[in-house]
Amino acid sequence: MLTLGAPLFLLAGALAALVPLALHLIRRRPPSRSPLPTARFLAEDARSSIRVSHPTDRLLLALRMLLLLLAGAALAKPRWIPAPQGTREVVLLDRSAAMNEDNAWGRGVAAARRTLLAPDGTVRGELVLFDTAAVRIPGARITAALFDSLAAAGPGAQAVSYSAALRAIGPVARELRGADSVRVTMLSALRWGGWRPGTAALRRAAWPGAIDLPETRVLRFNTVGGEPGARKDAYVIATAGGGRFVMPALAAVGWQVRGGGMYRILPSTPLIFAIEPTGDAAYLRERAEAGATVVVDAAGAGAAMADWLPVGGSLSRLRNDAGDLWLAPDLRLPGAIERTDVRPKRGARVIGAWDDGRPAVVAARLGRGCVVYVGTRLEDADLPLSAAFPRALERMACACDAPSVADANLPLDAGARAVLAGSGAPVVGAAASGGAGGVAFGRWLMGGALLVALAETFLAYRRQRGT
Repeated sequence: MLTLGAPLFLLAGALAALVPLALHLIRRRPPSRSPLPTARFLAEDARSSIRVSHPTDRLLLALRMLLLLLAGAALAKPRWIPAPQGTREVVLLDRSAAMNEDNAWGRGVAAARRTLLAPDGTVRGELVLFDTAAVRIPGARITAALFDSLAAAGPGAQAVSYSAALRAIGPVARELRGADSVRVTMLSALRWGGWRPGTAALRRAAWPGAIDLPETRVLRFNTVGGEPGARKDAYVIATAGGGRFVMPALAAVGWQVRGGGMYRILPSTPLIFAIEPTGDAAYLRERAEAGATVVVDAAGAGAAMADWLPVGGSLSRLRNDAGDLWLAPDLRLPGAIERTDVRPKRGARVIGAWDDGRPAVVAARLGRGCVVYVGTRLEDADLPLSAAFPRALERMACACDAPSVADANLPLDAGARAVLAGSGAPVVGAAASGGAGGVAFGRWLMGGALLVALAETFLAYRRQRGT
């Protein structure tokens, strides 16, 4: 069925096409002259006689009328709408290295097959494979043999980027001919390694509806950085009931945590959190120089640490004002009450800041290890109550690692999954999805009008030169 988005433009083009016809039918001819003797007493008349006759240049007339008709038809936004096909599916299947774990790839391919292929073999939509780039597989190529080959081939070795998948939704949805509505499903392990600072903004612009994330309820994730199944030891210097928030938060992201006094630290412990005053700061320095990561917060810092901590300034003076601690554009800890004003030393990295831009978490290499200073008390105020608290501690523990290595293997938390899923309708109508369900002819008609205009200009020039 052919539809017009602005039919009045077509009518205006048809009326405008009559103007060249009228001009061609009107011929101007000077009046005949009579050699009367009395003509010398008359002034010349500048008027000319006008009469209607047959057109003299029919090809030029046809080109001019066709030009106006094509321009009007193009502005009328014609679109061919195929027969209705109901709701069509767009499946985004993660093919990155993260899908290697726990047979995530096999279950993802099986879920894509169930979504896109009906029991009778009817194709319900299109498939998009993505890692750092997206590849569209049109419905004509979707068969049971395709899914068998995907399952046998396995996922790739690339990292994942959810931005690549989001950018592919709009173009694919616009190509679904005959779709009354569109539903989008993403099958992925949902790791922080695929999240970028602009993902949240891109998600809002990429698709007005919700994105179904069924695999988040099925797939299991390894929450420890490094090799699958690895577990690392951590020690929290805390006595008399201290560490009641830090220890379970570290355990939640895969660390084997112990706590207690200073001298119970094993020499092989790779991560140490000092969240209360210690009597032997020199030993902590030795552990850092030997390769451990030592995280010291405002409660555990002392004057004896001033020469090897990555910050300068007063470590004991606290500002009693509230603030939010930002460790990444998508990682925020609200509810800090007491904060220190410090300045990073030369060579140190600021990995966290307060909402006013001042440094909050500073890290630096020390020997073969790493020292991290946190400018507040980790177990005070509302910081430990945030859902992002475990991931924030993991980020501090890996502060000296290469960017993104610390968070790459961690699953998206509930907040990030909610942003990715969106709050729109599960099924989006064809008009709201950017015009899915039709073929637009406006650009082709406008191109034809341009060619006709060139032909008319060339022909008029030739006729003018010939006369």
